[in-house]
Amino acid sequence: MIRIFSDKAKWVLFGICILVLFGVSSVFSQSNKKQTRNGEANFSLRLRGGEVKLVIRNETDFKEWDKYASEKTKKVLDAYESYLGITFQQASSPIFKTLPSSEKDKIRLVLKEAVLLNGTRVGGYNNVSGELGKDLGIFMEIGLVPPGYPALLLHELGHYYFTEPAWLSEGIVSYLPYLLSKRGYLKLDPDELQSVMEEWTLSEPIPKLDPPLSQDFHQSNPSLGPWFYSKSVRTQFILHKELGYEGYKSFLKQVASAEILNTDSILRILNKLQRKDWNKILQGWVLPGPYSVYPVNSFLKIQEIEKL
Repeated sequence: MIRIFSDKAKWVLFGICILVLFGVSSVFSQSNKKQTRNGEANFSLRLRGGEVKLVIRNETDFKEWDKYASEKTKKVLDAYESYLGITFQQASSPIFKTLPSSEKDKIRLVLKEAVLLNGTRVGGYNNVSGELGKDLGIFMEIGLVPPGYPALLLHELGHYYFTEPAWLSEGIVSYLPYLLSKRGYLKLDPDELQSVMEEWTLSEPIPKLDPPLSQDFHQSNPSLGPWFYSKSVRTQFILHKELGYEGYKSFLKQVASAEILNTDSILRILNKLQRKDWNKILQGWVLPGPYSVYPVNSFLKIQEIEKL
């Protein structure tokens, strides 16, 4: 996911300044952390499937972030493994197959003051697979992920489990931290949970040009990026409502277990779980055609989600 930098994060930056003024600090003398010569912090995470190495390259002055990010990484991966019954190693194996053996079971987080991609400031992006260049990792700006606001970090880590197609994966990794928190799998304090909900942009204005998600229109038309993410998250609400909690959980397990997915294979999974007219249900949202079962203004308020 590429996150465009916006003025919305300025109040978060103000909060960082307040924390610094009050002298907030953390202690880093942990047995599972080592500092390397190049300034990278190495952590060892014990997950169900074995050890995972976490490498943090912090290019900002906010060094307290390393400990916070390592703790959130461990907690969200524990939650994914517990909820889905699929280890990190199993879910991420298609990604690591394409990388050198030295990168096996290694997560890289890169924190910067400003994140650029091909000369354009993008706020953050995910390059764990190496498709966007040789510098591997999840790149984020401190203004978007300060301690207390882990939404973007949780989102990007979710892509080790859910990658393709974009309309599905982007919705899942935005929604799942909220669902895991509400179901007791992931502990988030009120501010952290609020930051997750703010990522959804549920009230994003509906643009005049509104293609279906299967066209992956945020790539061809970046101006529609916020609408793409809003629409993809609300599509997950639709799936959750139609399948029910246990059915939606089964759906996520099957998606996370599949190495290759496209829209047609997702429809086959849905039909195996429950025989419904999924083409009609997802019309306007994922598939071409006018909105049918669910109008475009469905799920605009948090209260509608909490009923699921």
